Amino acid sequence: MTKKEFKERCSFHEYGGGQNKRNAIYYGYKQDYGWKYMVKGIVSEVKRNDLLEILYDWVMNDVEPPYWVQTNYAEKDNRRFKIAIIG
Repeated sequence: MTKKEFKERCSFHEYGGGQNKRNAIYYGYKQDYGWKYMVKGIVSEVKRNDLLEILYDWVMNDVEPPYWVQTNYAEKDNRRFKIAIIG
């Protein structure tokens, strides 16, 4: 899978504001179950494109994300997660 195809299958979100603003990217959606992978980081520490590279390397190349990037991984379908609606 190319990086462009990978990116098209991701869902990008922003949470918070100011110094607490965070970017999150979700990947691996399955209907009726949810997402398999998530990476999240503080905007001042990691830009969206860098976060996408981290997620791509994790999913496609089995490279562990850095310790300062928040992750979530569902090993089985019943452990997949939904995106929280904040508002």
